[in-house]
Amino acid sequence: MSDHSVKLSWIRSPWTCWITISGPSHLRFIQGLCSNDVVSLAVGRGVEAYVPTVQGKVLGHGFFWKSDDRLEFAGLGDQADALLSHLQKYAMIEDVEVTEQSESDDTLFLWGDAVEAFIRETFGDTDVASGEHVEASYEGEPVHLFRFSNLSVDAVAIRGPGVSSLVAKLPEREVTEANSEAWDAVRVAGRFPLHGVDITAEHLAQEVNRDDQAISFTKGCYLGQETVARIDAMGHVNKKLVTVKVDRPVESLPQPIEVDGKQIGQITSLVEVDGQQVGLAMIRRSHNAAGTSIASAWGTVDVL
Repeated sequence: MSDHSVKLSWIRSPWTCWITISGPSHLRFIQGLCSNDVVSLAVGRGVEAYVPTVQGKVLGHGFFWKSDDRLEFAGLGDQADALLSHLQKYAMIEDVEVTEQSESDDTLFLWGDAVEAFIRETFGDTDVASGEHVEASYEGEPVHLFRFSNLSVDAVAIRGPGVSSLVAKLPEREVTEANSEAWDAVRVAGRFPLHGVDITAEHLAQEVNRDDQAISFTKGCYLGQETVARIDAMGHVNKKLVTVKVDRPVESLPQPIEVDGKQIGQITSLVEVDGQQVGLAMIRRSHNAAGTSIASAWGTVDVL
């Protein structure tokens, strides 16, 4: 029996927004609507990106996965309806098809130190590195593995008919079923936002604070690029999403952060990690530098 105890956890996939874009013009189509470069991306790889509005605000955020004949988008939180509508509106004048592949029982998500060993033992000689995806099979049923990068841990999403059989075998494989709080701890540690909670379509791309992971400043024109480029030239935004530690739990979220009677930010996600309260917060530029300690009206907030 494999020793994956503690080293590997699983939940039903949190990637609740899953959209497929196909058709002869699908690459050019998405290249003109997202913040990262999907044209130069190798087949079999994925890239983090935003789908901005014309004002440069974050309508969508997640990963585009490239195959020979399609792109698949995976995102967290409450963004599927608005993003699908946005893509389908522009698809009306392009030779592309945009379809929703919503979360279902045939998708699971695993993370931990033993992901590499689990993939090798479960799918034989299947080779999928971080940031790659590949088709495989489990007990004769097809599955598709998406190995995520840019998270705080090694992680893989597994989709397809073979997932039902795989889930039934996880207890004997000593893989721990986790809860949503455990997943929240993983994404908070990696400063990875939940759309609709930590970020919304009212936030500018650079306010999400993932420029290095999600924005190409050399790819060429796309919807919303003018705003993104102008902010880059300015060198800053007025607020951004940061990781914080607080000295006590809060009663509800979002939790305003007030200094001298003025709100300078708010905590949007909060989890307990090793006895400490750690979270994500959107904080104004005057107080969001790493190492800043904020004496708020209800407690101390330390920016990590």
